[in-house]
Amino acid sequence: MIPVNDLVAALRGQVDVVVGGASSVDEVVVQESAREHIGGPGDLILGIGLDSLKRALPAIERLADRGVPAVVVRAPLAYADPLADAARSRGLALIALSPNASWAHLIHQLRDLLDRAATGDPRPKGDDLYALADAAAGLIDASVTIEDAHHRVLAYSSRSVGTDAARVSTIVGRRVPPAVVRELRARGVFRRMTISADPFFLPAGATPDLGARFVLPVRAGGEWLGSIWCAVSAPPEARVVADLVTMASAVALHLLDLRVQSDLTRRVWLDRLRQALLDPGAEAGAWLAAGPWRVVALLGSPTAATELGGEPDDSPAAPAVGHAASVDLWTAALRRRGWAQPAIVAIADRVFAIVTDTDRLSGAWTSSSSAPRPRPSRPGTWAWLQSAVAEFHAHGSRVAIVAGTRADLAGDLTRSRAEAVETALLPSVHGTTIAVAEDYWAPLVVSRAVRALVADSLPGPLAALAGDPTTEASDRHTLSAWLDHPGSPRRAAEALGVHVNTIRYRMDRIAPLLAVDLADPEIRLALRLALRAN
Repeated sequence: MIPVNDLVAALRGQVDVVVGGASSVDEVVVQESAREHIGGPGDLILGIGLDSLKRALPAIERLADRGVPAVVVRAPLAYADPLADAARSRGLALIALSPNASWAHLIHQLRDLLDRAATGDPRPKGDDLYALADAAAGLIDASVTIEDAHHRVLAYSSRSVGTDAARVSTIVGRRVPPAVVRELRARGVFRRMTISADPFFLPAGATPDLGARFVLPVRAGGEWLGSIWCAVSAPPEARVVADLVTMASAVALHLLDLRVQSDLTRRVWLDRLRQALLDPGAEAGAWLAAGPWRVVALLGSPTAATELGGEPDDSPAAPAVGHAASVDLWTAALRRRGWAQPAIVAIADRVFAIVTDTDRLSGAWTSSSSAPRPRPSRPGTWAWLQSAVAEFHAHGSRVAIVAGTRADLAGDLTRSRAEAVETALLPSVHGTTIAVAEDYWAPLVVSRAVRALVADSLPGPLAALAGDPTTEASDRHTLSAWLDHPGSPRRAAEALGVHVNTIRYRMDRIAPLLAVDLADPEIRLALRLALRAN
């Protein structure tokens, strides 16, 4: 996280503090409409839609109620006394954006600063790509964006010639809107770029929000790395196309370099997560989001239909406990729902997430539960993850999550991971979509005791039942039912589906064989655990 005052200092000349505060931020959230209910602790709100006191004052109240630490409003509105007074009274930092500054440029700089703070990399990233985007815009006299193969915006030109709704949404969200991606995929645009390096003109009307575009695939070694999109009304001249193709080769080199850097950063991140979950002495608290935390076992995989907002799949109703999901699928699914850097890693064929836990939702939840779905919360929290899984189920994706108990210290993460695995293996958890260890303390206690007996068995009275193979199984079942329903032979008989006199007859025969005091609670408990262990 970065203190608000440090961000303002880094962006001096573009922003100014109207109402200060000692809070910190770790994410940028754009508020395009005053009616949006967005934001939470750690979010810096960019009030693009807060362009009047009538809209800004109620928004300040709502944002403060949601725990938002700071909001940016364009000057001169940000300096209005009523707005400053409202922010000051609610403890909300108010930042003014210069009248001549660009929201899009501010978003790029803020996210670059936050990304570098999260990875610990002091080097500015993407500056060369932005220079190439501006150079391409100068050649073709149009707005330009550079995107990777996953439709994420890597750079865009500073000029706004030919801007349409799709370009605005793409820059603000840092990725191509899903509706535009689906339409272009259906028209074969992306398939064309995977098989050919030839640039092409895309007439207006491909999607309702997308104007005409001249598209240059960015490829290297036969692999499609990304694309350059130019907002033009007609195909450019051959001379300009030739220069743009040359520029696409330079972009390809940068994309290859970015991919190497990204792969290295990802490997370091995964190694850190793995060490935090395996080594209690790891200094994870220095780079993880502020605790306390929970370690969550992620079971199943978010489906492609869920990712694209498509139709539900027809997979089985619930994942088999222990069936680990794909790290990549979970990472993509949760990042798409707002978690900027999901703390997800695979260990021993299981997939785990480390989430913060300051607002836990208690109780297990299943897709058929009549209880309301978990409420939305800040991305990366336990409550938010529950909400995301409920959303996956609404789209037909069969996944489950099982959480260990809360880890107040980074050294407790190994314990929380072990509890998540232990809880996931309980028979009573099978078919449950959301489970947390605290809700299964009783079966966990029994499970641990049984495992200890299996590992180091002791001779006991149950050996007396092993004499006759024809009666041993029924005797053990009878004793188990009798212990499970103390003082109620009728309920024990119902559990076995036999007459109550049968239970009495069998116990009259079994009790002398055991030669113990069955009225002693400690002996009853020991017998029940021994029966479970065997």
